Amino acid sequence: MTRSTRPAGRQRPSGAFGPVRDEARNARIIEAVLDLIVESGYADLTMAAVAARAEVAKATVYRRWASREDLVADALETLMLPATVPAEVTAAGTLREDLIATLTDRSVCLQPQARHFSTVLAAATAAHPQIADTLRERAIVGQREEIAACLHRAQERGEITAERVELLLTPGRMEIAAAIGVTVLQQELLGAILDEAGITRLVDQVLLPLIGGIPTG
Repeated sequence: MTRSTRPAGRQRPSGAFGPVRDEARNARIIEAVLDLIVESGYADLTMAAVAARAEVAKATVYRRWASREDLVADALETLMLPATVPAEVTAAGTLREDLIATLTDRSVCLQPQARHFSTVLAAATAAHPQIADTLRERAIVGQREEIAACLHRAQERGEITAERVELLLTPGRMEIAAAIGVTVLQQELLGAILDEAGITRLVDQVLLPLIGGIPTG
């Protein structure tokens, strides 16, 4: 059975209510969140500031998002779960190619604004535990699902056994978690943001050896 290359579509935040009437307006609000967090950090983010930057009424923001946590979570998912699958992922012919393309896409390493947003958000986790929950529930779980999809596609190509995939995806296993940890905390751990070459090294030197039995190129 062929599995989707993406997990299920993004979910509206739990606090949202009412129909989504204006996607362009919502996009402006999300863009405002990204800009403000990059400029001033999470601690200074307010719904009023977002509304002002997006040029909408504050009530408009609250009708769509119940809190700034919901708003930031949706902004994070907008970055980490884009609507389309990149051609590099769909064209990948090996697990190595698939992992590199998927992690490059999911780590937003080619998007400067998104890199800054992710870095600032990760830095806010110590003072704002709810942001740690957001990162874990939205970004980390989504990234794990993407890597799992890569493994399932490799299984279908005969690169890895079903038993090995099942083992790697067992709750509590650390192989995939180790690679995700590097992508989420890359600046803190590495002192720099991963670029495409860094993602390739991560796949070749960390993820594939941990997966086991796969040539690292």
